[in-house]
Amino acid sequence: MTRPPETGHLIYFNQAKEFVLNSFAAVANQLVPLHLTRTVDWLLKLEQQADEALLIAGVAHDIERAFREDAIYEKMFLSENAFRDKAFLDYHQQRSARIITDFLNTLDCPAEISEKVFHLVAHHETGGDPESNLLKDADSLSFFQTNVDLFVTVKVKESSPEKVKSKFEWMFERISDLKAKELCRPLYESAMIRLAQLEN
Repeated sequence: MTRPPETGHLIYFNQAKEFVLNSFAAVANQLVPLHLTRTVDWLLKLEQQADEALLIAGVAHDIERAFREDAIYEKMFLSENAFRDKAFLDYHQQRSARIITDFLNTLDCPAEISEKVFHLVAHHETGGDPESNLLKDADSLSFFQTNVDLFVTVKVKESSPEKVKSKFEWMFERISDLKAKELCRPLYESAMIRLAQLEN
């Protein structure tokens, strides 16, 4: 993994990161912050020149989970596609984008940064342009690095092994960049082995 970025001059990134970490501390969820900081690490591994807006999007792309609406999540778990349900993904992307942008606006963050952050976070699950794809790929790499334990121990009981398998497949298949996909392949294969072992 690359060294953490020298963030002393990244004023808005540092404040956004503090906001994200404080938001999750308030709900005692320490797994998501690890995933978010590792997403930033992967962004810098894939693109050393990642700008401040992209780094903010990396550290804040799942901020909606700190303000989770349980009824929405309960409905998502019942969905046939569960973790890759389009309506839920759209809700998650858009709400996360609004939350972090509203926070940046309290800092008088320049519009070019806040607007770019909104766009990136609002497309981090689906991509569609080079930087959104980069964020999506870093998100997948971090997911397999930090979230597999949660899915094979908890989420598999909340939903089903089939839905978790579908989530793993989708998180790997959605990676756009060939280099990122090859970096992720061992993590993905290990996750699938662990999931298969639950059925034996």
